[in-house]
Amino acid sequence: MRESVKMLLHYITGVLILITGAIHVLSGHFEAYGLIKSAELYSINKLIFLASILYHALNGVRVVLIEFVPKRWFTDSITLVLIIIGLAFFIYTSLLIF
Repeated sequence: MRESVKMLLHYITGVLILITGAIHVLSGHFEAYGLIKSAELYSINKLIFLASILYHALNGVRVVLIEFVPKRWFTDSITLVLIIIGLAFFIYTSLLIF
């Protein structure tokens, strides 16, 4: 994947964090008024929130590390390591959500 696509995804996940985070925070108020009808949709919102936060945070870490050592082999290795960490964390946490 090209760097421009990765950064576009970084911006999109930033917007998704704002939207799904607002839903997550306001859900307490919605639940108090009986407006949350489906627990499944709320769980999907939490998964989208989790995936967005993971991608946004790990891509930020990747960009910072690449600034320190801009060699191609380091870029590829750090990307692979962060993908493995992100997937492991996502799978573990998604099992806790459901």
